[in-house]
Amino acid sequence: MKIRLAFVFAAWAAFAGSALAETVGNVGAVNQSAEASGRKLSLGAGVAGGERVTTNADGSAQIVFLDKSTMTIGHGSSVTINKFVYSGNQGVGAQSATLAKGALRFVGGAVSHTEGAKIETPSGSLSVRGGMAYVCLSCEGTLFATLYGEATLTNGRFTVSIPQGDMVRARPDGSFSKPYQIPPDILAMLEARFASAHGQHGGASNPPSDSGVQLSNSPMQDQRSWNGLDDLGAFWAGGSIVQSQSNANNQNSANTTRVLTTPHGGGGGNRPPPCQDC
Repeated sequence: MKIRLAFVFAAWAAFAGSALAETVGNVGAVNQSAEASGRKLSLGAGVAGGERVTTNADGSAQIVFLDKSTMTIGHGSSVTINKFVYSGNQGVGAQSATLAKGALRFVGGAVSHTEGAKIETPSGSLSVRGGMAYVCLSCEGTLFATLYGEATLTNGRFTVSIPQGDMVRARPDGSFSKPYQIPPDILAMLEARFASAHGQHGGASNPPSDSGVQLSNSPMQDQRSWNGLDDLGAFWAGGSIVQSQSNANNQNSANTTRVLTTPHGGGGGNRPPPCQDC
């Protein structure tokens, strides 16, 4: 009897602890298998600060934070949401996450336009200010890429600014390469880390069609070229984006975009083979 009561109390304590954890965002899209702190993620589910999100070789997930920033977690990845503080009235806050394995894609929201958002990795800390960035720990080494906005990478010994459209690699000695233009094949490799497989649709009950799917409910604010990467603008094309329409309870707007992945080929084909360590 005492053992049973102890078990019930432990289960209640675990539930109470998770319930009291502060929700910082929602799952905007998900392909299984993806979990947060051991529970399988579902469309619209809340995600709390301190949770660790993991995916297997077929899984991917997108977290839509309260400031409308998005973090897409690629196949075979592990990301911990370290901190998210946001004051909607004042438009200020702080945001950080740690990528321990795999890859993520970050699109900044309100917080990144003020204090900046940080992505911690074993090679260094990437600070993203109002932009879009990729971090991959196993894309032929560790790389950091900026598609829009500003980003600064530092590890205490070395610091480098990554201009829009450029990338850098981390070297074995802890230093960073000089920024250089993102080659099309590298960007394609990065996108493969997030691409939905045939039959996956981000968890949406009504998968989006090629017509009418767009990045957001309004035109892109910044349509400048990516320093010569105009041919890769198809990334934003309607048929290449999986968008769910979950209306999460703690989001301020039902029109918040939920963008997950770029299906390989845009025609529902199989995505490229996953990375070796996924």
